Amino acid sequence: MKAGIGYSNISLSKEAGRQALNSALTDAALSSTQLSADDMVLAFCGAAVNASEFYQGIRSGLPAEVPIFGGSAIGVITNQALSYSGHPAVVAVLKLSSIKAKVALVEELYKDPLLCGEQLAQQLDEPADASLQLLLYDSVKYPATATQPPVLNPSAPLLKGLETWSSGRIPTVGAGLLGDHQFSATWQFAGHQVLQQSAMLLQFRGALQPYLTSMHGCVPYDKTQYKIPNIFGQFLYSLNGEPVVPLIDRVYGSTQWRQASPVKQLSLGVYCGDPQQPQREDLFVNRLISGALPDGSGVILFEPDLAAGMQVQLMRRDPDTILASARVNSKKLLNKIKADGRKARFALYFDCGGRAAAYDNNQHEEAAEIQAQCNAFGVPLLGIYCGVEIAPFLGKSRGLDWSGVFVVFAE
Repeated sequence: MKAGIGYSNISLSKEAGRQALNSALTDAALSSTQLSADDMVLAFCGAAVNASEFYQGIRSGLPAEVPIFGGSAIGVITNQALSYSGHPAVVAVLKLSSIKAKVALVEELYKDPLLCGEQLAQQLDEPADASLQLLLYDSVKYPATATQPPVLNPSAPLLKGLETWSSGRIPTVGAGLLGDHQFSATWQFAGHQVLQQSAMLLQFRGALQPYLTSMHGCVPYDKTQYKIPNIFGQFLYSLNGEPVVPLIDRVYGSTQWRQASPVKQLSLGVYCGDPQQPQREDLFVNRLISGALPDGSGVILFEPDLAAGMQVQLMRRDPDTILASARVNSKKLLNKIKADGRKARFALYFDCGGRAAAYDNNQHEEAAEIQAQCNAFGVPLLGIYCGVEIAPFLGKSRGLDWSGVFVVFAE
C-alpha cells in the first residue's frame, strides 16, 4: 500500500480539488495513470467549499474508474496542516495493492437509519480476511435555521442495523460528517457521485492489519448521578425531576454556556464501567450538548440515544487530559505496530469538532499531538473534524462524542 496526502485552502473549489489531488500524487510518488478501480481517493472539505465543484476538480485529474469517497468536514488534519478556517480541503491517494475494498451504499438515511444499517450489512459478506469497516454518514438530517435547531441523523440505530446482519467480528470505525459548527447541510462523495442523506460502508480485506485506539478527555464535574425522567429524541427537559437548563446554570455557575452552539465546556456522560470501582475517564460515553432550546425549556443533544430512566453525569472538558490522552495513546499504538514487525502505511484520525483549540479556547491543539507522532514515525496522516466519532468500545462499535478515533493501516 502507498499513500499520499494533499491539502488546499483556497476559495476556488474546483481548483482546490485539482491542487489537493496533485499534491497527494506528488506525496505518494505516483501518477494518476498508475491508479485503477482497485485503488481509491479519500477527500473531505469544509462547508465554505462547494462540494460538487471540489469533487469535479479531483475527478478531472483521475482515470474515470477510480472511486472517490469522503464528504463534508468541519476541518482537516494532515502531517503539515491543521485547519478549520477559510476553505479547508484534503485529498488522500491510496494505492491499495494487496489490500482490497468493497463498498456498500444506501440513500434516504433520514427516513430510517435502522433500516439503512441493515441494508448496508446485507450488501456485504464477511470474508475471513476482512479486517476493518469504515462507516461515513451525513450527521445533519435537517440543517439549523434562524428559528429552529438542527435535527440530526443518529448513529445508534444505524450501528444497530449493521449489527443485526453481521457477527460484529469486523471492527467498524468512522464518522458522522459535519461541514461546520452551524450544522449546515452535509455532502458525501460516494465513489462516482455526490450525494446527501446517505451512508456508506467501506470494507477492507487482504493484507491490511488495522490498529486503532480512542482518545477521551472529559471528566465529571462531581460524583452526582442524575436520572433522566423526561426526554424526547434529542430534546432533554429535566434531570432528577429538575428543569435541566437552570440545573446546569447552577452547576456551571452562570448562564454563559447557553450562548454557545454546541456547548463548549459541558457534556453529559454515561459511565460504562463497574460502579463499585473508581471511575475512569476512558470508560465514559459522552454526549455533546448542541445548545439550549430558544425558550429555555430544555437542551438539544447531538445524539438522540439517551432514554428515560438512564443515569448520567455532568461532564467538563479537561485540556490536560485531552492532550495527554492523544499523545500517549497514539505513540503507544505506533510503537505496538513497530514491535509487531509491521509497517504503518496510512493513518486516519476522526476528531470531534468541539476539540479544536480555537473553538474550545485552548492554547494547544490536541490534534497536533497526533500530527507529531505520525511525523515521528513517518506515517501519512489524514484527519477530519467531525460530529460523531465511531469506534469499538466495550465490545461493540458505538458513536462517541468529544473524542478522537485514531486508525492506522499497517501491513
